[in-house]
Amino acid sequence: MKIYKFGGTSLGTAGRIKKVADIIAGALDEGKIIVVVSAIHRVTDLLLESATKACSGDSSYRTILDELDHLHFSIAGELFSGVSLDDVSEAIRTELSSLTNIVQGIFLLKELSEKSLALVLSFGERLSARIVSRYLQERLIASFLLDACDLIVTDANYADARVDMYASELQIRKRLAVFDGVPVVTGFIAAAPDGSVTTLGRGGSDYTASILGAALNVLEIWIWTDVDGFFSADPKRVRDAQILPYISYSEAMELSHAGARVLHPLAVQPAMKAGIPVLIKNSFNPAAQGTRIERVRPLEQNQPLPVTGLTSINSVVLLNMSGSGMVGVPGIASRLFSCLARHRINVIFISQASSEQSITLAINPVQAAKAKTTLEEEFVGEIGSRQIEPLVIRRNLAMIAVVGNNMSGHPGVSAQLFETLGKNGINVIAVAQGANEMNISLVIDSHDEDKALNCIHESFFLSQRKVHLFITGTGTIAKSLIAQINAHRLNLQKDNDLDVVVCGIANTGKIALDDNGINLQHWQEALVPRVDHHGIGGYLQLIRGKNLHNTIFVDCTASSKVAELYPELLLANISVVTANKLGMAGSWPLYRSIMDAQRKSNARFLYETNVGAGLPIINTLNDLKNSGDKIISIEGVLSGTLSFIFNELRKGGRFSDIVRRAKEAGYTEPDPRDDLSGADFARKFLILGRELGYTLEYGDVVCESLVPPEYRGEMPVAEFLDCLSSVDEWYAHETEKATAAGMTIAYAGEIRDGKASIGVKRVSLGSPIAGLSGSENMVVFTTERYRLTPLVVRGPGAGGEVTAGGVFADILRIASYLV
Repeated sequence: MKIYKFGGTSLGTAGRIKKVADIIAGALDEGKIIVVVSAIHRVTDLLLESATKACSGDSSYRTILDELDHLHFSIAGELFSGVSLDDVSEAIRTELSSLTNIVQGIFLLKELSEKSLALVLSFGERLSARIVSRYLQERLIASFLLDACDLIVTDANYADARVDMYASELQIRKRLAVFDGVPVVTGFIAAAPDGSVTTLGRGGSDYTASILGAALNVLEIWIWTDVDGFFSADPKRVRDAQILPYISYSEAMELSHAGARVLHPLAVQPAMKAGIPVLIKNSFNPAAQGTRIERVRPLEQNQPLPVTGLTSINSVVLLNMSGSGMVGVPGIASRLFSCLARHRINVIFISQASSEQSITLAINPVQAAKAKTTLEEEFVGEIGSRQIEPLVIRRNLAMIAVVGNNMSGHPGVSAQLFETLGKNGINVIAVAQGANEMNISLVIDSHDEDKALNCIHESFFLSQRKVHLFITGTGTIAKSLIAQINAHRLNLQKDNDLDVVVCGIANTGKIALDDNGINLQHWQEALVPRVDHHGIGGYLQLIRGKNLHNTIFVDCTASSKVAELYPELLLANISVVTANKLGMAGSWPLYRSIMDAQRKSNARFLYETNVGAGLPIINTLNDLKNSGDKIISIEGVLSGTLSFIFNELRKGGRFSDIVRRAKEAGYTEPDPRDDLSGADFARKFLILGRELGYTLEYGDVVCESLVPPEYRGEMPVAEFLDCLSSVDEWYAHETEKATAAGMTIAYAGEIRDGKASIGVKRVSLGSPIAGLSGSENMVVFTTERYRLTPLVVRGPGAGGEVTAGGVFADILRIASYLV
């Protein structure tokens, strides 16, 4: 024999009741079953609302009762016809008439006791059981209605009654020792010793099924609901949540108590005591395997992971009692919990400092004010003498529980959990762990709940980790970066167990957003005009609002406004990768605020491409510093445009002609003076100087402009190029003098003794700089270790593809840290 319990969603429409009848018919082929039913979907809420409104004198309770009438009669109209419909309708009408009389009495008296409310709520299960039982008969399945008030005995706590197991077992065995057909039992309700109706708490129909199953020692208890079983996390909040085919009784109890709404927390206890397996099945998907709950899982189903599942309660209140008068005083905790128990205040979570100076409790927000008042009355003397501080309530919190039998004796679970949360900037407010080590519960800000669930789940359950990118800018670098991510995403998933998900792309006028990832093959079509959240501030507001775990902000602009927001991003624990120099080469206060923000947060900030595009210059410099080497000087050429011009000068030719060719080849900006001014080169050397620890502003970098003073300003580009021939003779003369001295000229920079300078310089033919070709960049590090043979980093230092590759590499570096 088996127990089949069907929840309210499984009975929500006539069509669903027909599916339930199909399931029951199929089960009867294997043996007897007892059916337990909840109220039809939404009915319990409507009953509660009608009684509450009636008590407050609101006559609109009648509208709710009319809605209940319509709901039940419409379902009956679809399930029955003819005489059967007349019989069922009359039975429904009788029940609803009794309900109306009771609620009208509440309206007249303006009083709603727990006893009256229990009676009102009982009509939901009575109506559903009547309809289901009668429909089974319509399907030629012998069935009869059985009121659980005749089976289950409880105390007189009407709203959340405690079951007298011994008395209940006697009643159940007496009534169901022998029966024919299918009993359809009302879930959720029971009776006090005087016969008055009590309830087992919301979701109590699961408990009813388990009590019946244990009393009758059935083979299995099947809980039919609207989900496929227990998941490793709530699939509505964690997209990658996985079904759990097997869990233990203790794991089921822990998960249910901590917020998993699959099963009533008390439903496990009778089944566990009797050793009866409990199965969670989906009435909408009967073929799904579901979850099997029993004492020991089959050997072939051994769980290799320490964590079985996560769950959360998304609204809790922390109540903190503290004071020096609590230290070493016996009985404080006893008084506290006894006081709460007397007033039926449920404690979800307990954390106590080892100093005994404070006790922190998590409770339901609905009970917060009552709990505070009650405890302040209990400890009025201690509070008055300041031995205990006034109680403090903290709201807008969530509790997350990490559950698993295999956590016991498994080193590193807590470390992994808190490291994951820390890297994502999630503050843990309170922690509790039992001595059995199978549950770590923690309280966090409710705003971080989804983020915490996802990053913890990813850390413990998924071999493939995920980072979420938000890109700003849609120019050359951004286009190349998106193309590279699109081309290599599958390889990263396969070879590195890493999924790079682009969730946002924005420029000044358009935006594309998708938490699950933008289709990078058609990202430009996904861009839509920005109707709100304008500017970079609006984009940042959206990113922070989404609060996704492992978020990386990618700056592919040249905007100072974007750079100014780096500190805010970092302090929000959002990592930043930037190709924009205007942060690290901005004002000294901005530079310091970026560095300070990075130190204060758990986010990472990488900007390799600020200096050498895809060349590993910043990383090389930091490796030298961090390994204890002393930097004597840094020399180099950090402009692809100027490198090309001076490399061509060595071959012979006129300076003005070479500049014109460079512009035609796309090596220069539209106005070549932007390159010839050396400003961009100076910013790069400013960054390197700051990396060495020097306090430098842009104006401290001595930079020789190659644009004659008379050609600066508003002169048109074409006119400038025509006039530039006036300096050809000077460059020819300088080249000849350098050649005569066995040297050559280059536009190069140097940092030495805290000073940075850039300009036209003579370099020996043996210098690495003299060996540059094309538009190559180069940095030469002379250090204590590399004094005789300096360390050289050389390669292409400009171009969208190269720079995007450097940005991509920085993204992957941060990803390896985050995941």
